[in-house]
Amino acid sequence: MTRRVLRTLLPAAALVWTAAVGPAAAAVPLPIDAPLCGPAELERLDGLQADLDAKAAAGEAGRAQYWYVDPRACRLSVAVLRGAEDAHTEGFVGAALAASALPAPTSLTEVDEPVDRRIARVPAPAQRGARAAGTLHGGSAIYSGTSGLVYECTSGLNNYRPGTTTTAGHCADAATTWYDARGNRIGAVTDWRYPGTDWAVITPVAGWSLPNDVLGSTVPVARFGKASLGEAVCGRGATSGTRCGSVTAVNVTVNYPDGLVKGLVRSSQSGGEGDSGGPVYDGGTGLGLISGGASSGSPTFFQPLTF
Repeated sequence: MTRRVLRTLLPAAALVWTAAVGPAAAAVPLPIDAPLCGPAELERLDGLQADLDAKAAAGEAGRAQYWYVDPRACRLSVAVLRGAEDAHTEGFVGAALAASALPAPTSLTEVDEPVDRRIARVPAPAQRGARAAGTLHGGSAIYSGTSGLVYECTSGLNNYRPGTTTTAGHCADAATTWYDARGNRIGAVTDWRYPGTDWAVITPVAGWSLPNDVLGSTVPVARFGKASLGEAVCGRGATSGTRCGSVTAVNVTVNYPDGLVKGLVRSSQSGGEGDSGGPVYDGGTGLGLISGGASSGSPTFFQPLTF
């Protein structure tokens, strides 16, 4: 059994290693409308991804950053931090390659930056005439306190669960009570999950108005849906404002430093610390909540609306 590794330099300067066990496979780009995998190939690849998820949950992923099934190329894609040569990373990559066989090879990508959650640690904003309550738009900055150093995240989609707002689960893991930029208490986290998935629900105190909208957009968020490959999306973060891109992968497993998160969506939109929990949408359809990404801004990973 032989293994041949082909290297292709992408415009974003990420090095792609397409590795196949068995006869050599041509590393050529596929058109967006290329045929999808057949059911048997997809089932096999999904099983391989589940095996890698189990290894990662046991702390054996090393510096592997994320992985997902690419149905258009009919392969499993694994992103690894460039230069990582520790035993866990080598073992994880070896497991992915050993299980791979044509027509479903494993594609390895070296990335220059680790992915992480997009929560920020900042000085509390100066209070500006706090009031009992007000209007909380999707995409607003929210803070874990009113003095000293606090966590900053972003409010997500309002009324996904009626009468509540949302944010990232890792924000709820950091703090259970959240405030707006004026020091008004918004409310408390009443349901959340992290790691594994990455979402949280905040139930506001009496008096808050939760419009079905997102800052920076004039289109009301009137419905909720599921993101699809190639779909144009925008996201709103407290730090980055509105950033747009397209969906490049679904059902992605991300190996954050403090926990594994499965089922995320990868998009080409950029972002930064403080954007965690912000809404991702396509026109008037809410699609998810910003979870994390590369420190340089792209890619971004978001939690779909599955809670």
